[in-house]
Amino acid sequence: MKALLVLLTLSLLWGSSFLWTKQLLVYFEPATLVFFRCIFGLIALVPFWLRSKGKIQFRVTIWFLLIISLAAAIPWTIVSISLTSLDTSIAGILNATTPVLGLLLSVWILHDKPNRNQVVGIIIGLLAVLSLLLFSGQASNAEFSFIHALLVLVATSCYALNSILVKKFYPTITALQLGMWTLGIAAVCNGIVSVVQQPQAILALGDPEVWGSLIVLGCLGSGLAYVLFYYLVMTASPVFALLTTFIIPFITILLGVSILGEPFHLGIRIGLPLMIVSLIVMNIKRQREVVTEEVRVVE
Repeated sequence: MKALLVLLTLSLLWGSSFLWTKQLLVYFEPATLVFFRCIFGLIALVPFWLRSKGKIQFRVTIWFLLIISLAAAIPWTIVSISLTSLDTSIAGILNATTPVLGLLLSVWILHDKPNRNQVVGIIIGLLAVLSLLLFSGQASNAEFSFIHALLVLVATSCYALNSILVKKFYPTITALQLGMWTLGIAAVCNGIVSVVQQPQAILALGDPEVWGSLIVLGCLGSGLAYVLFYYLVMTASPVFALLTTFIIPFITILLGVSILGEPFHLGIRIGLPLMIVSLIVMNIKRQREVVTEEVRVVE
């Protein structure tokens, strides 16, 4: 139950991030936006870092930095670029392909054996994504670009690969440490680009609307969210953590339609029920596993 609540909270934070990103792209270039997002996220995590008295108990190698870059530095920049020519609802839908990739990579790298419920749930979720994507591309007034849609799929591949590799190679690193490194590396990489590309961006921080959006997107949607994500990866499983991407479209569609005026077309009305069924099937499977494990412990 605790893992499920964390999953829902994380989905709400990340689901709304598409809205805040879309609005902030009016003021910032993609790299600059990711830089400020990470800075605000780090500010939110520093107090927890100071209280934890955590120490780095692993070697910081090029391999580690590459894996961490797959969590934010690379995909957040790609998503920001894609949202310049995509509706947030479409981006959220495409983001829901991450669990499929996560499952395949988990079988290949971690040698996990998915059970029937998990496979059925992911197939249903994939059908929902395909139906939504098809009608989104054909709907009138929808902002859609095939190239930018492919970019989102590249970003989801990064998310899936990151969760699998962190679980495999760095299972003892705390969620807080992973969150700090994720945001730190992304801030450095995008900060360098931002200084060259948009050196006057700091002036936009004088706008209260920009501050408010960055607080939600950075402090909550980046700082807190990544700690919650890595917590799920370590305590549950990478595939379970990636189930957030099945809930995120609900949030993006709701916010996109109600706030940004994006079209609510037939594909959404078909795809949403399928996504609900997919999530229920996967969660039922998870709860049964937990009960079975508890019985074994008692015995």
